[in-house]
Amino acid sequence: MESGLRKAVKDRLLNDMLGSVKDDAGAGWKVLVMDSVTTRVMSASLRMSDLQEAGVSVVEDLEKGREPLPLPAVYYITPSPASVARLVADYAKAPGPYPSVHVFFSSRVTADAVDRIKRCAPLVAALASLKEANLEFGVVDGRTAVTDHPQALVRLMGDRADSARAEAERELDAIAGRLAGLFATIKEFPCIRYKAGRPAEPGDPPGAHTRATLTQRLASKLHDRAAALQRSGALPPREGCDLVIVDRGLDAAAPLMHEWTYEAMVYDLLPVQGNVIRYEGESGAGRVEERDHTLDEGDETWVELRHSHIADVFTTLAARFREFQAKNKAAKYQAAGGRADTASMSGSSIRGLIQALPQFREILGRLSVHIWISSEIKNATNARSLTSLGELEQDLVYGDKSAADLVRFLTETSSSLEAGDKVRLLGAYHATHPEAMDAAKRAHWQKVARIDPREMGAIANLAFLGVAPPRQSAPAAASGLSGLATGLGLRRAKKAAGGYKKREGREESAYALARFDPLLLDVMEDAAAGKLSPEEYPYLRPPSDADDYGDGGLRVASARTNRSGMNWARKASATGPESAGGGSGFGGGAFGSGGSVTAGGRRLVVFVIGGVTRSEMRAAHQASKTTGRDVLLASTNVLRPSGFIEQLAQLGGGGGGGGGGGGGGGGPLSAGLPGGGGGGGGGSEYYS
Repeated sequence: MESGLRKAVKDRLLNDMLGSVKDDAGAGWKVLVMDSVTTRVMSASLRMSDLQEAGVSVVEDLEKGREPLPLPAVYYITPSPASVARLVADYAKAPGPYPSVHVFFSSRVTADAVDRIKRCAPLVAALASLKEANLEFGVVDGRTAVTDHPQALVRLMGDRADSARAEAERELDAIAGRLAGLFATIKEFPCIRYKAGRPAEPGDPPGAHTRATLTQRLASKLHDRAAALQRSGALPPREGCDLVIVDRGLDAAAPLMHEWTYEAMVYDLLPVQGNVIRYEGESGAGRVEERDHTLDEGDETWVELRHSHIADVFTTLAARFREFQAKNKAAKYQAAGGRADTASMSGSSIRGLIQALPQFREILGRLSVHIWISSEIKNATNARSLTSLGELEQDLVYGDKSAADLVRFLTETSSSLEAGDKVRLLGAYHATHPEAMDAAKRAHWQKVARIDPREMGAIANLAFLGVAPPRQSAPAAASGLSGLATGLGLRRAKKAAGGYKKREGREESAYALARFDPLLLDVMEDAAAGKLSPEEYPYLRPPSDADDYGDGGLRVASARTNRSGMNWARKASATGPESAGGGSGFGGGAFGSGGSVTAGGRRLVVFVIGGVTRSEMRAAHQASKTTGRDVLLASTNVLRPSGFIEQLAQLGGGGGGGGGGGGGGGGPLSAGLPGGGGGGGGGSEYYS
C-alpha cells in the first residue's frame, strides 16, 4: 500500500504531468529528460516500472549528451539559467533531437527564461506545451517531505545570515517556492502560523536580528507564493489546512540525542546511501554476497518496525523467524540440514516441499536483510559503548542525573568512547543545561571529555540556536531545560526537571532508552488541540473565519489527555503492526480516504527550517495517531547527527562563534560516525 503523501506526488507526476501529454508521434511512447534536481524528486516517488506504464521508454539526463530519437520529449526541469540554457542548446540547430517538446518547469519560471525560449526559433517550432508543474520537493516517507536545502542551517542561522544576506534571501525564496509546491500537491491553501523569534539581546552571536525574523520572513514569502497559486486556480479560495513554521532552535538537543528506534539507529550507525543499504546475503547457490536493499514503504517489515524500540525489533525478528521455520515446509527441510529422506517421502509431500520453495526464498530474503541490519546495529552499539552512554544522555535530559554523574562517566570511559559520541553527549547536556556550560566552564569540559578545540567550538555554537545561559536580569532559572524553554518562549505544563515529558507507567528496566521524545511532538499536539499561544505562535494573516479555528479544527479529546501515560515503545503491540502505508492514510482531500488515522480535524503541516531528525519524523506518525489529525512534517532536509555537528562548527565561521570556545582546523568532527562528511551537507539526506 502506498502512503498518502507519496501517492499524492505520484499521482501528480503520472497524471497531471506525464498523463497530460497527448502526442501522435512515437505511437504513445515518449522520452523523459530531467536535470539533477527533478531526478531526485522523481526517483523519490516513482520506479522505472511506473514510468514505463506511463509510456516513458527512455529516461535521459539533461546535463549529458544525448542521441536524437523519433519520439516526443517531456522535459521536466528546473527553471534555473543552467537548465534553460541546456534546453535551448538542444535546439540551437534545427531540427533538434526530438520532433516535439513538452516542457514542465518544476517551479515558477522567470520572464527571462521565457524570453530565452522565445528567441530560439527551432525550439518554438517543436514546442507543443509549456507549463509550471510546481513540484520541486522530495518525499522521504508517507508523512515527511524535504525541500532539499541541506545548507539551510548554515546559511540562515549562522553568522552568514548577516554577512551573506543576499545568499540567505535567495535560499529562503527557494524554500518558499518548493514549500508552495507541497500545498499545490495536497491542494490546500494554508493558514500560516510561525514561532515568534526572541528579540536580539547584547551578547547574542552575530546574526541575532536576522534569526529573530527568520520564521516570519519565510511565512510571508510562502504566503505570497501560495496566493499566486490561489489566483491561478491551483489552490482553493479558503484555508483548508494549518501550517506551523519553526526553526532548528526550537529543540537543539534532538539532532544530538542517540535515538533508540530502528529507523533512527539504521541511519545513525550504518552507512546508508539515500535509502539504500548494502548488506551481506546468501545467494541461491549458497554463497555469501553483497546486495543492495531499499528501505522504503515497499518493504512491509521496515514499515512495521521502523518506529519500534530496537529491543522490540530483536524480539520480533527472532519470533518471526522461528514461526517461519515451524510453518514452511522448505524451512523445516533446511532446518533439518536437508537430511530428510526424500526417497521415503510421498509424491504429495515432495510437491508440497517444492511449492513451499518460492515462499521460503521470498520470506527468508525479507527477514534476512533485517536480521543482518539488526545484528550490525547490535555490533556497533556494543563496540561504541552506546547503551551506558545513551542511558546517561536521557537521564541528563530528564534531570535524573547531574553534572557530577557526567564528569564521573567521562572520567572513567572517555578513552573508550568515540569523539563524535562525546560531542553529542556534551552537546545534549549543554542544550538542556545552558547555565552549566558557559564560556568559563568550557575549558574544563573539554579537558574532561578529551575533545579538541574545534569540537568544543561546535558545542559552543549552539548559541546560534538560542542555547545560552540566562541573562543576569532574568529571574532565577529553573533546573534543566525549563530555563531554556523559558528563553525560547515555550509555555509548558509541569514536567520533569529536564523539560521533556516523562511517560507514566514506563517499565524502567525495559525502556531506560525509550524515554526521549522531541519537543516538536509537543508543538504538533498543542497545535492539534488548539493550545498554541497566539503570542508565541502568531498568525501571519488572521484566519478567514475565526469560528473555524477556535479549537484548531480538533473534534477529539485533548492531545495531552490522549498522550498521558502512553508508552510509544509499546504502541506497536497495543495497536497492531503499522500499515504498509506507514499509518499515513489520509481522510479526504487530495489524498483520498482510508488509512489508520481517524479524521479528527483539519490537516496539520509543520515545517522546520534547518533540518529534521528521525525522532521528529517518528513524532509526526505518533501525533497523527494520538490526535486524530493528518500531520505532515516538512523541512529543508533530514539531519544525521554527524552532519549536524559539522554544520554547528560552521555557524560561527569555523567553530569559534557563540562566545568563544575554540576555532582553527582539525579533522572531521564526525569521526566514528557513519554518514558524516565535510561541508555540513554530507550529513543530510535526500532520497534518490
